[in-house]
Amino acid sequence: MLTSMQFVFEDSEVARLQVSAEAPYVLTVHFSAARVVAEAGRTGSGEGQWMRLLLICELDAQMDKGLDTAGRLEGGLVLLDGQRLRSLPLPHEIQQALVLELDFASGAYCRVQGRALQLRPVAAQCATDSFQC
Repeated sequence: MLTSMQFVFEDSEVARLQVSAEAPYVLTVHFSAARVVAEAGRTGSGEGQWMRLLLICELDAQMDKGLDTAGRLEGGLVLLDGQRLRSLPLPHEIQQALVLELDFASGAYCRVQGRALQLRPVAAQCATDSFQC
């Protein structure tokens, strides 16, 4: 039986941010180690599994700053219909107005308004267990 996985912003590692050069503008967040947990068995910080994921957000406007940001996330969320989603099922797709916030451990902060979002694993990618020392 397959377990439903939940992507968690906190403690995930962002390799890079990339924005398309032409409209419609699309922000792609490349996660080198996104934290995922079994939906039913939520765990503490740093626990779970790690996967390479893509978070793709169609933007309302061009994003011209914050693209050089990468590293570990202290937190993040999607604001959707008044809800603050700090985790998302994997895979996941949203087709409505939203706000994406990424709060990096370095102190950098990224906030964008979008009209669609897609979260998906990198093709043929599997999860790696997290081992905390």
